[in-house]
Amino acid sequence: MADDQWQAAKDEVRAAILEAAYERRMTWYGEIAGQVTAVQLDPYSALMNYLLGAVFEDEYAAGRPALTSIVTHKYGDKEPGAGFYDMARSLGYRFDEPYVFWAQQVQDVFKLHGRARQSRRGS
Repeated sequence: MADDQWQAAKDEVRAAILEAAYERRMTWYGEIAGQVTAVQLDPYSALMNYLLGAVFEDEYAAGRPALTSIVTHKYGDKEPGAGFYDMARSLGYRFDEPYVFWAQQVQDVFKLHGRARQSRRGS
């Protein structure tokens, strides 16, 4: 794959995740893959894993929370794949409770990228 194709695919993956983050909702591999046009992307392929890893690395390098934390399995546990935790550890995150680490990352992503909630307080 050419460098420009890789960069375009990575940018599309990030944009798709950001769209879900703005809406303060989780997303899944299939939804993300469906929004990528730069390359043919199977949701459960090694390429998807590499793209998600690259987005995670970029966010970490920029001092932002793990944007990829909101990308999960659509069915079953509805948690991220093992690769998410492997990548987090390779970047230097230290945690004993993966679920707690993941949940905190999700909250941090929504705080940073989520649209402001409307106040429902009366006057």
